[in-house]
Amino acid sequence: MKVRLTLSILVAAAISAPAMAADLAARPITKAPPMVAPIYNWGGFYIGGHLGYGWSRTSTDQFNAAGVFQASGDATRGGVIGGGQIGYNFMLSPNWVLGIEADISGADLNGSAGGCSPTGCSTTNSSLDYFGTVRGRLGYAVDNVLFYGTGGLLWAHTKADRTIDSVADPRAAALAGQVAHWSSNPTGWVAGGGIEWGFAPNWSTKVEYLYGEFDTTANFNYVFINTNGDRRFESHHELQIVRIGVNYRFGGPIVAKY
Repeated sequence: MKVRLTLSILVAAAISAPAMAADLAARPITKAPPMVAPIYNWGGFYIGGHLGYGWSRTSTDQFNAAGVFQASGDATRGGVIGGGQIGYNFMLSPNWVLGIEADISGADLNGSAGGCSPTGCSTTNSSLDYFGTVRGRLGYAVDNVLFYGTGGLLWAHTKADRTIDSVADPRAAALAGQVAHWSSNPTGWVAGGGIEWGFAPNWSTKVEYLYGEFDTTANFNYVFINTNGDRRFESHHELQIVRIGVNYRFGGPIVAKY
């Protein structure tokens, strides 16, 4: 009798177990957190170097001591440039970048021009040996690629050697072959644009084009015999630059985008 009772209890428990399990609340389904897409951080200080090519065109007008126009001429110059830059970027949003950059470049832009006036003929060898810019930058970033425009102040150091080739007045024959030197530090404006690619968390490389203009004025005093030999030269310079550069940025390279 006891054995039959025990078996009855066990069978009843086995039959009711699935029904009890069905009455329990369903186990919640959990998902792994979504993957966070990283965004390249263009913000912060950076420093770098650059190398490229520059070329310029110079238009010069010559005046005598009385301010009377005498002659004009054009000269072109070109050569290798190289230097360094430093700057700071603000990330206005995940895509817009505002920055400021200053740079200085050594240059080897040389050229010569010759011409004649009623008093004689001369040749001017001129060069632009270094220049610099201070520019604002506004860019649009697509992750680790930055497209930007830039513009600001241009300054330069120019120098020239003017050689008297011949003179019209025989009394001033001794002046032939003499050389006058001058140099100046003109300022002007510059604008351009470029593309910068972040190839590592803190490193980027860029390709940049700049166009700038500035003016110079030089006064020479050639002392002819019984003749006033003052000359004034007013020049307008156009400078174009194509260069590549590498920058290293300080600070955290990546932020998360949620």
